[in-house]
This record gives sequence, structure tokens and C-alpha cells, in this order.
Amino acid sequence: MTIHTIGIIGYGRFGKLLAASLSPDFQVRVFEPELPHGTLATSIDAVSMAAALQSDCVFICVPIIQFDTVVQAIAPLLPAGTPVLDVCSVKIYPTQVLRKYLRSKAPILPTHPMFGPVSAKEGWTNLPFVLCPEDDATADEISLVEFWSSYITSKHQARVITMSSDEHDRITAYNLCLTQLLGRVLGNIGIQPSPIDAQSFKHLLSMKEMSYSDSMDLLIGMHRYNPYSTEMRGRLHKELEQIESILSEYPNDNTLSR
Repeated sequence: MTIHTIGIIGYGRFGKLLAASLSPDFQVRVFEPELPHGTLATSIDAVSMAAALQSDCVFICVPIIQFDTVVQAIAPLLPAGTPVLDVCSVKIYPTQVLRKYLRSKAPILPTHPMFGPVSAKEGWTNLPFVLCPEDDATADEISLVEFWSSYITSKHQARVITMSSDEHDRITAYNLCLTQLLGRVLGNIGIQPSPIDAQSFKHLLSMKEMSYSDSMDLLIGMHRYNPYSTEMRGRLHKELEQIESILSEYPNDNTLSR
């Protein structure tokens, strides 16, 4: 497989990170509604959707809540055989959408880079990049996996991990949906650094900052489209209630002995 040009549909926070990361090795064409066409940076041009889809490979980098609509819009414009990857933070749902609208004419590869602009500000080294090829992957899709696995590991030193979409969503319901949820809650509580912070509290502050660096739409999308997130929240609520029940048996005693 030979890829010289990359089309990126969606130029939000992650689309910008992906474009900047790929531009040293590919000519990148990005599409974002209302973004004026023209050169944005070296090897990065803003173009129409149709022009972006004329690339050798296309990444869809739009919020999950817009994914179905965008893929339907892409379907009639995508040249037959053009590989399409997504970078959504859930995988079962976008895989179903890609299969429904695109797979009959083009190879697909669901992916999830497990990082964002904050965690990847120094590059992708040692960060996990998940690929979720289909069980019935075609020869072209297998070649797509091989190409991007080689590129991601050799050029960016990231850790490529291959798993099913179902396994991905089961795991990320806890390691991503949960941390994003807790980080948002901690921010809403209003925790702030102090001169006497324990290291464990510094981790909570970091969790809060990471969660707040992402949009509320991302949090909503993770929980709305990950089928295992409801179970996770139920377990979380149950355990919080259990701990509260235990603590309520020992009311605060602020009496000092004199």
C-alpha cells in the first residue's frame, strides 16, 4: 500500500493534532465547514470535502454525535477503494456506521489514538494507539492495518494495540469513560492545588485538568455511545452509596477532650 496524501474530515482539537503529526510525511488536506480554503501550514491545506476525499487515505475526526451524519454525507463523494479510518473514543458504534455506509465501496479501519493534544504535546512516544480491524477483514483492510501499524511504531514510536471493537469499549468504559466522568465531577466540586497536596491529590488534579481540556460533548458522546458505560456508572453509584452507608454509621465527632 502506498499513501502520499491524507484527507482529514474535521479540524477540531484532535484533527489539528493529527494533521500536524502527519504533515512531515504526507500532504494533508483538511476539511472543516466554514474554514477558508488555503494553506494552513507546511503540507497542510484547507480544502472542500470533495477535495479531501480525493486523498489516498481519509481520517474522520468529527465528534461522535455528528459521526453518522458526516459518514452519510461522505458516502456518495468517496472514490471507490479509498481507505477510511475513524478516531472516535468509542468503537462499536462507529464501526457499525462505517460498515453500513462505506464498507461496500472502501476498506475501513476503526482506530482510537488513546491520547489528545495535552498528553501528546511532546509527541506520541510510548502512547497507545488502538486499531480495531474487523474479524472478516478484507485483504485491503489487512494491508491498511499493516501500513498504519508500521508507520505509527516506526515514525512516532507509539504502541500499536490491536483488539476488537467490543473489547475496546468494555475496557474504555472504565479506563476512559470513568476517568473523564470523575475528572469532570472533581472540577465541578472545585478542587484546587494547595501547598500541602499529597501526591495522590496531585493525580486527581491532573485528572480534572485532562477532563476539562476536552469538551462536554466528548464526555456525553463517550457515555451515550459506549454500551458498557451505563453498567460502569451503576457500579460506581452503588459503591459510593455503600461507602456512604458505612461512614454514616460513624458520625463526625468534633468534641475535644480537655
